[in-house]
Amino acid sequence: MVYDILMLLIFLLTGFLASGLGAIPASSSNIAVVTTTLEQSFKKGFRITLGAGLGSVFLSFIALNYSRIFTDFFEENRWLQYAIVFIFFIIGTLVLLRERFKVDFQNPLSETWQIGNFWKGFLLALINPPALIFWILLITVANTYLFSLSKFSPLLNLILFFAGIFFGKVITLYYYGRMSDKLKERKQKKHPLVYNIIGTALVAGSVVQFIRMLIE
Repeated sequence: MVYDILMLLIFLLTGFLASGLGAIPASSSNIAVVTTTLEQSFKKGFRITLGAGLGSVFLSFIALNYSRIFTDFFEENRWLQYAIVFIFFIIGTLVLLRERFKVDFQNPLSETWQIGNFWKGFLLALINPPALIFWILLITVANTYLFSLSKFSPLLNLILFFAGIFFGKVITLYYYGRMSDKLKERKQKKHPLVYNIIGTALVAGSVVQFIRMLIE
């Protein structure tokens, strides 16, 4: 009985910690939460947070069911991973050096999409190749060292694992939004502050992703 309860907690905590820590590096959903909070409101940014949490659950579900297909694809097209990271790095650099290069940068992530902020967050979290690779790797490691996890696992185990993923993502992005809300109080022009955050996040996130790929 104690062992069963402990295993259930491990499923929940694994999903929670992996999702929470994995959401710390910059991604499109993080940046959307930050910029929407700064330029609009915390409430609208939090809607993106909830959507991103659900999107992460769906992405991890895809990784769980089709990990072999995606693993083979990314192994055969390693260049694609590096290309995505390189593009984020270049965009971040241009944003930070926009005045020197005279780049007129517009931030589409802070705009109000017709589908609404919740679904914006959902799509940004779902369409995220680096995150898909992360979940494939994590599920593989978990199956090797922690527990057996597949689409045939007991329903309660899967529910706890995916619930952990949802709350881990939501809590991390919640604090991103709260910190952004605090930044509003600084006496600085809105757009330079927003763009500096975007540029720094993109550059730092791409460097972290590059190091992660080298380690893999």
